[in-house]
This record gives sequence, structure tokens and C-alpha cells, in this order.
Amino acid sequence: MYRSFDEIRNAARGKKGARVAVPMGHDEASIEALLAAAGEGLASAVVFAPAAAVEETAAKLGRPLPPEIGVVDAETEEEAARLAVRSVSSGECTMLMKGLLKTSVMLKAVLDKEHGLRTGRLLSHVAVIHAPRQDRLVAVTDGGMVPRPDPSQVVQIVENAAWVMRRLGCAVPRVALLAAVEVEDENIPETKVFASIARQGIPGVEVQGPLAVDGAMDPEAAAIKKISGPVAGRADILVTPDISCGNIFAKGFMYMTDTSAGGLIAGASAPVVMLSRSDRAETKLNSLALGTVIGGGDG
Repeated sequence: MYRSFDEIRNAARGKKGARVAVPMGHDEASIEALLAAAGEGLASAVVFAPAAAVEETAAKLGRPLPPEIGVVDAETEEEAARLAVRSVSSGECTMLMKGLLKTSVMLKAVLDKEHGLRTGRLLSHVAVIHAPRQDRLVAVTDGGMVPRPDPSQVVQIVENAAWVMRRLGCAVPRVALLAAVEVEDENIPETKVFASIARQGIPGVEVQGPLAVDGAMDPEAAAIKKISGPVAGRADILVTPDISCGNIFAKGFMYMTDTSAGGLIAGASAPVVMLSRSDRAETKLNSLALGTVIGGGDG
């Protein structure tokens, strides 16, 4: 199993044919990320955006676009999203990355019944984080797509994250359903939901919950709290109760520590990278490398 983003980026460089489609990727953040990805040999790209705006941004950055980055002229967000998604569904590109357009516009194209990337699965965000203290990769989900998942959605969120972690070499992911306490409490509804899911189990994973973060991540803390089981102290996937918890938790790692991170949306027929303009350059490259390794190109 990959244990760091250095390993993921090295693996991405060994892939052939990884190509990212970027609707409205004419902004500086997108162009910088694509230039870095091309420079590191992580992925080539096609930008679907007003060609003049792409040229203007490249000139502003003082860096002409290399042959690995193509441009398809598209004047509107809707046109750019439609063409970019079609390039992925047709196999011309292997993954999708959000540029300077509304998330709703891009997701509408992703979910288009005729040319989109539908699979019938729920879309959920998976943040992959390097946990330095444990020196391994951990997935945090879902901090980006499903506001308040019901029990069936929690199961699908787990399945999506498990798919990502399996692609990273974790054969049977250990899943912790996170809460503030490890017992069922009427005043904390997720504890009862998570306990029920853990009792029923989810095929293909080891699942335990409710668990607090210390009991999920630290073997010593789990032993002190007398928490046993296959997940205690060794979780590979951390599932939060709602989008706010997931977002705060993942961004807390990213902006308050030196932790390396990357993320994408799983559940579509190809990886969908959703970058924020505030993401560090390292996070952008990690996300593109992650998309390449789990779904882009041939080894």
C-alpha cells in the first residue's frame, strides 16, 4: 500500500496516458497546477475555455503552454463543462478537474444521462491525508458533497472511500464511523446510526463505530479506553457524521499542520478532482497524482 504522497506521485509518473479535462481552466490556479503536473510528468491536459483567456493567463504567468496542454475554445461555463465531461466519457481524457466555474454547472454535466459520468452510485468527496504520526495515508469523508447523509448514504460514502483506498493498495480497508463518544447516546443521533451500521457490517471492509478519533487512530489510546476490534487504533477511513464535520476535520489537517493532502470526488465513472483556489500547490499536485493513480492511464 502507498504510505505517502511522494509514493503516489512517483507512481503517477510511471503511468501512461493520464489526461485531465479542465472546464474553464483559464484561471491562474488551474494553469499553474496543469503546468506543474505536465512538468512533473503526472498528467497531460485539455483546457476547455475561451482560448484568448487561456493565452492571456499563460502570458501573465510568463510561461507558454507546453505541447502536453491542449486548448479547446469554449465560451460559456455550460459549453466547457459539457465538452470536458464528454471528453472523459468518450475516453479521450481519463479524469476531470474543476476550473473556474460553478460546481453546480460541472455536476450537472457529470450527471447528464446521455454523455455524463453516471454510475448509479452516490457522489462523495474523499480527502486522502498523510498522517505523519502514524506514517500512513488515511481517507476522510465526506466533507464536500452530501450535507447530512442518511444511513444508506453513509454506506455508499464508505463504499466510495473504500474503492479509493483499495486502488491505493489497501485490500480490506478498516473504517471508523466517527462521533464524540464510543457509546450510543440519544442526544447524539449519529452514534445510534453508526452503531446500527457497524452491527450490520458492510461487505469488503472492516467497520466499527461509533468511535472517537483517538480510539480510531491511536492504538495506545484505544487500549487505555479498552476499545478492541479490528479497526480500533488502526483506521484507514474516517467517516464523519455530516459535511461540516468532514470539511472542518480535513481542512484542519491541511491548514493547521504540515500534513500532505489530496482529494477527489468518487462515485463517478472517472475521478473528478475538485480544487479550491486557496489550495496549496502541493495539494493540487497531490490531487492530480491521486486521480492519475486511481483511475488514469496504464501502468
